[in-house]
Amino acid sequence: MPMLYPKLRVHQVFGANTDVGKTLLTTALIRSAASRGNRVSYLKPVSTGPEADSDEAFVRRHTAPYTDLVQTRCLYQYREPMSPHLAAQLAPDLPFPASNDVLVRGVQKYIQSASLSDGHVFVETAGGVHSPALHPPHTQASSLRSLRLPSVLVASPHLGGISTTLASYESLLLRGYDVAAVLCLHDSYYRNDDFLRPYFEERGIGFWDVARPPEKRGSVAEDAVRLGEWYASIEGEGKGEEGGGVGPTVQHLEETHARRVEEIAGMPARTLDSVWWPFTQHKLVNRPEQVMVIDSAHGDHFDAYYAKSTKAEQPKEGRPAESLLEPYFDGAASWFTQSHGHASEPLTLAAAAAAGRYGHVLFPSGTHAPALELAEKLRDTVGAGWAARVFYSDNGSTGIEVALKMALRASGRRYGWEGEIGGDVGVIGLRGGYHGDTIGAMDATPASTFNTAVDWYKGRGHWFSPPAVLVQDGVATVSTTAPDVWAPLPDATPTKEGWAMPFPSLADVYDLPARRSSPLATYYRQHVRETLKRLAAEGRQFGALVLEPTCLGAGGMVFVDPLFQACLVDVVRASEDLFSGQPDRGAYEAALAALEKRNPAEWQGVPVIYDEVFSGLYRFGYHSAASVLGTTPDISVYAKILTGGLLPLSATLASRSVFDAFLSDRKVDALLHGHSYTANPVGCAVALKALGMIEDAERGDKWAAPRKDWAAERWSFWRKDFLEEVSQAPGVKGSMAMGTVLAIELQDSEADYASHVAQGFLDRLRAKQIGNPAFRVHSRPLGNVVYVMTSLFTPAETVRAMEAAILRELK
Repeated sequence: MPMLYPKLRVHQVFGANTDVGKTLLTTALIRSAASRGNRVSYLKPVSTGPEADSDEAFVRRHTAPYTDLVQTRCLYQYREPMSPHLAAQLAPDLPFPASNDVLVRGVQKYIQSASLSDGHVFVETAGGVHSPALHPPHTQASSLRSLRLPSVLVASPHLGGISTTLASYESLLLRGYDVAAVLCLHDSYYRNDDFLRPYFEERGIGFWDVARPPEKRGSVAEDAVRLGEWYASIEGEGKGEEGGGVGPTVQHLEETHARRVEEIAGMPARTLDSVWWPFTQHKLVNRPEQVMVIDSAHGDHFDAYYAKSTKAEQPKEGRPAESLLEPYFDGAASWFTQSHGHASEPLTLAAAAAAGRYGHVLFPSGTHAPALELAEKLRDTVGAGWAARVFYSDNGSTGIEVALKMALRASGRRYGWEGEIGGDVGVIGLRGGYHGDTIGAMDATPASTFNTAVDWYKGRGHWFSPPAVLVQDGVATVSTTAPDVWAPLPDATPTKEGWAMPFPSLADVYDLPARRSSPLATYYRQHVRETLKRLAAEGRQFGALVLEPTCLGAGGMVFVDPLFQACLVDVVRASEDLFSGQPDRGAYEAALAALEKRNPAEWQGVPVIYDEVFSGLYRFGYHSAASVLGTTPDISVYAKILTGGLLPLSATLASRSVFDAFLSDRKVDALLHGHSYTANPVGCAVALKALGMIEDAERGDKWAAPRKDWAAERWSFWRKDFLEEVSQAPGVKGSMAMGTVLAIELQDSEADYASHVAQGFLDRLRAKQIGNPAFRVHSRPLGNVVYVMTSLFTPAETVRAMEAAILRELK
């Protein structure tokens, strides 16, 4: 809910504490702005104490000379002079917002009404920066953050005021606020301004020491006269040894506002002149109106500006002006990274604490608490029962590079190829898989749009075309894909790609304990084994199996039949005879039968790598894909959600037997791989907090409602009925949802990334405002596939609003 208007200057006034002159100085700012001919609106969201003595009544009385220009409002007034959350409890007869968000919407509505004219709006908070909001445990700074209004901080002039002022400033800074100015009532004894002025000016923040008001004496009427004279004296510059006026502050606020509007409007053109975007054809994206300027982000939304959405500076026909910034739901989860909400306060504080304690430190042969505790946490959760070691790197692609080095070297030492000067060893994987854009990770995937333009690319391996899961016309369906040649399958419907098989429900598709002994499982194993035998006969050599479990993300949000992936793992582990160059049917049958008793710490066949960079850690409603496929990997890779989407960090987990393959008396036999920022303490600390938040949500049954809706082990934040309805909409080939992810495959004669149909759909969807409060949906297409992801904490009403909008657009 961002608020930015070309000519309306909106500021929020925070106090470093109570009794620092916040209302006095807010009134002074209002009078000074009005004295310059501006219309000024004042809002007190929550006030406590008798109404006659309220801050709004004070502002109204002392802006009387500008009655025609000033309007005031208080949204919620409670009688008892105490903390707002307690005062509200003692006044059950008075209106009480159902949530802090309701209060925020009230603030937003008031500002929108003020946008009918140019001028100023001052929103005065209650108490200090962290005075409680109406609904604990939130404070004012956190509950009002979604508006991210530029702030004026009123410093404390009292003993100890320097400390409380700096603590308040840093609290605002950590929560993403811009502090536009700092004001302090002059105190000739404590002289806090002597310290605070250079402190803030060094940081580019305007600081003004304001003359103190007269002491109260005599009658109320006499006090009012003296206070009126004081206000008149500080409306302008009012310089003096005992403090000055607030006129320069108002001028500064107007200038900084103008610069902010000018900067945002100019950023698209500046970006087009200096930035090289990833995955972007700059000849096609070359106009300012195509550039999304993200001013900030909070929760599930970007606060963004599009040049084409700029409105006239003056409202027309009595309608409020529209904010230059609009909220856009981050439907692409910022390239699959976002999971805990943008600017998550717990993650931000964890990052700040680690940055203050460590910065970054060298890691080889050393340790620090965040890295050690995170390694133990990962080993005991997603690595439970099989993982022994955790290797840290920078991001998902480099995490996969590490995994490949681990697996290929372990295989080479077992099967006798040295590889020091290179070799022609490949990997086994899935067509449509994607493991990142570093050269090694690209070589572990088949030729595709992502890598065919890379001159060094050399696809090293064989990739099976996996059967896919899709809800089509309301029916859960598994169907094969080209170019694999699939043998006929009884009870399945023949298709040009092979066959399709309906299931009673998605729950039946994911019921692997029941399906592992089915004829289809035998069929899958035979298909994989015969293919590997043919490749071995051709002299092909493999050192790893690399899988994106459950779903091929960047490859088109293809949900793979989990039975196929489980059977693929089984056959690879049982086919050591093929990898050793000594095919033996009997050895294979015996190894396959013995898999149930396999030691998870010992790899068999070739090491199995689970690339869970995208899918792991509850993206799909489960911690690890081992719970879906019914078998653990030998190596797994986590990133993205690992830090809640805040920082780049990757962890590659390995079993004991993989780790042992690198033990030697020679250093050259070690895993010679590393990154300057290995085990970055800030990233590790944030990851610990992110994982802790997931565990808290699990324990607190936060996802009980969507689980109840699906009534199955595999569930989604998107409703089951909605998924089925989408699958039956015109122009839809099929749809699928699991955890946070919704994927809709649109019908189109063009395939994969050649298609523009999904982009057209997303453009039309983004053009519409939905929900209350209103927002737009931003995502990126995958060819003819539309996908939208929630975070792990997206409110249900937001998901329902998107469901309704998607259905309207489809129909």
